[in-house]
Amino acid sequence: MKIKSIISIALLLLCISCSNDETLENTKNSKDLEVVNLNDFADNGNTTRSGNVENQAVLKFKDYNVYQETLNKLQGMSLEKKEAFFNDLGFRGAYSSLKEADDELDKIFDIEDDNAFLEAYKEFKDKYEDTYLFNTENTYDLSPYLPFTDAELELLGSNQGYLIIGNEVIAPNNNVPNYKYTATNVNTRAGGFPYDPQWQALAGDVLGVTIKKGKYRSDITLGIDESGNIFMIRVASQKKKKLWSRRHPTNYEADLWVEGGHAHISVENNGDSSAKKRPVAINARQYSGKNVKCAFRNFTTGCCEGQVGNVDFTVYIP
Repeated sequence: MKIKSIISIALLLLCISCSNDETLENTKNSKDLEVVNLNDFADNGNTTRSGNVENQAVLKFKDYNVYQETLNKLQGMSLEKKEAFFNDLGFRGAYSSLKEADDELDKIFDIEDDNAFLEAYKEFKDKYEDTYLFNTENTYDLSPYLPFTDAELELLGSNQGYLIIGNEVIAPNNNVPNYKYTATNVNTRAGGFPYDPQWQALAGDVLGVTIKKGKYRSDITLGIDESGNIFMIRVASQKKKKLWSRRHPTNYEADLWVEGGHAHISVENNGDSSAKKRPVAINARQYSGKNVKCAFRNFTTGCCEGQVGNVDFTVYIP
């Protein structure tokens, strides 16, 4: 009987998985989701939020339910399945185009000769200067950036962040590239926190640890949210060539210890190469006005495979 129960559960889970795949497949193959020209809708005065409209292909969703259903499923997909989804639609929006450009830049960083490297990067930047923005605050950061910051539109929007729901044109509220944007990713709201925590850096000589392998480096840093209620972490990775760097998407694992309190940290690779800030379920308010002993243990990342970071430090909690 026990074996039959296990088999029944396995079959049920398989059916649920197949049902989800079929639902998304049906969405792709129906008028629920289609690729249209933005000008056909913007000319009718249907634009909402902000931004200038130009001739571009965008995704059009039948209604908000279809949009939310598609978004939820895509956010849970592997990188390979996301690529397959957009390829099947024949749509190269913000997600697909930026990934393609980033992969191209990754190969440029493999060029050893400095002159050849800089020449290849110049051609790369000239090619994409009308599509992406480049970091004007740190000129050694050679990564391309979308001209807006919006986690949902970075996945489903056009290169300028547009999409259509019903007959309503949606544009990004935040027309700022994310190298200037410091708020946490909207996905943090799914972690059981009643508000959207905003990152605040702590003061100190040592606040985290860095690991390196070849041209890759990854770091994790401790901070708190602006209200001072909880601790937060920031993770980021780069592929480096001397002083030049390129943001690199990867996954992260670590253990954080704060005065005996422990939290495991796991950040998946969702294809986004920007720095990620996440809340940690350790109360920071209880340590306000005190020096606190902290430690990161077993810090690992996908791009620095085989390397492990550990560090102990003391930090003042304001």
